[in-house]
Amino acid sequence: MQISETKKLVRQLRKGNVSAFNLIFKNYNQKVFNFCLQLLKKKQDAEEVTQEVFIALWQNRERMELSTSLTTYIYRIARNQIYNIYRKSFYIQAYIEYLNASDKKPDLFTEDQVLYNELNKFLNETIEDLPPKRKEVFKLSRFEGLTYKEIADRMKISENTVDVQIRKALGFLRHAFENHYLI
Repeated sequence: MQISETKKLVRQLRKGNVSAFNLIFKNYNQKVFNFCLQLLKKKQDAEEVTQEVFIALWQNRERMELSTSLTTYIYRIARNQIYNIYRKSFYIQAYIEYLNASDKKPDLFTEDQVLYNELNKFLNETIEDLPPKRKEVFKLSRFEGLTYKEIADRMKISENTVDVQIRKALGFLRHAFENHYLI
C-alpha cells in the first residue's frame, strides 16, 4: 500500500468509515498475527492480541495522528498489548515463587514479612513524592492493574503519555531505592 493511499485510509478511519477499517484489517491482520505469534509462541494468545490490536485501533481511531505511520501505530499497539501480557505474567510468577518460598521456609516468614513491610512502606512514601498526574497513572497501572489503553481512556490522555509517565515513575522509584538501599 502506498503512503498516499494509507493516509487516505487513516483519514477515512478517523471519520469512522467501516470500509476503511476493513481494508486496514485485511492488509494488516496476518502481519500482526505473525508478529504476535513470533513473540508469544502460542496461537491462541497471538489471536487474542491481534483481536485486541484491531479493537484498540477502532476505539482510538479519532485520536490517531495523521503524521504517524499506520504500520508503526499498529505495531506499537501490538507491542504494548504483548508487554502487558508479559508484565502480568511476570508479577503472577513472582508472587507464586514468593508463596512457594515462604511455604518451604516458615522460619524465615517473619523476617520476610518485616522486610516486605519496610520495603512496602518506603515504596508507598516514595510514590507519594511523584507529581500528582504521574502518581495517578502509576497507581492505576500497578495497583489497579489497568492497561495503558484503559488508563489513557480513563484520564483522557494518549497511551504514549501513559508509557512516558510510567517510565519516568519507574526511573524515579529505581533511583530512590538505589539511594536508600545503596544497591
